[in-house]
Amino acid sequence: MFNQSSLPESGETIAIITTNHGTMKARLFQQIVSGAAENFIELAKQGKYNGIPFHRVIKNFMIQGGDFTNGNGTGGHAAAGEGSRIGDTYDPRLTHIRGALSWAKTSAPNSIGSQFFIVHPEDGTHFLNHPKDGGDNEGYTVFGQLYEGFEVLDKIASVKTDGRDRPKDDVIIEKVEIGNL
Repeated sequence: MFNQSSLPESGETIAIITTNHGTMKARLFQQIVSGAAENFIELAKQGKYNGIPFHRVIKNFMIQGGDFTNGNGTGGHAAAGEGSRIGDTYDPRLTHIRGALSWAKTSAPNSIGSQFFIVHPEDGTHFLNHPKDGGDNEGYTVFGQLYEGFEVLDKIASVKTDGRDRPKDDVIIEKVEIGNL
């Protein structure tokens, strides 16, 4: 039986997210939300996440990064290239528990690019889940789950921020490596 917070199994795809605050490791759910996971994997392989900031940090909510064009939450695109976006993919087995990796988006359909967030609070952010019988653009797409580095998540979530939730001192994703166990 599938458990989102289980350790990865042999052969499963993982992401190693190295930051200037430490390293986090996540399972990527290719078998469940293939397009959503593949977008992250391809962007990482293209080096798009290397050297960019977590530009939005809200303790007890989430940390957000992935804007490789502007670094401030206004840019980025999907792995297919400039101007590309992907749509939401939902599975009821994937929820916004602590450590979930989920795609950021606008309220428009098919607006997922490269920006993602990692859920911070112990009790999750379940209001971000796709509601039962919800519309196509309600909720957010979970595509991965931290299994190591929760202390790094806590450290990043605790940095001092300004009134727009931007870290006062840079929080940098140094690199994202994709591999298999």
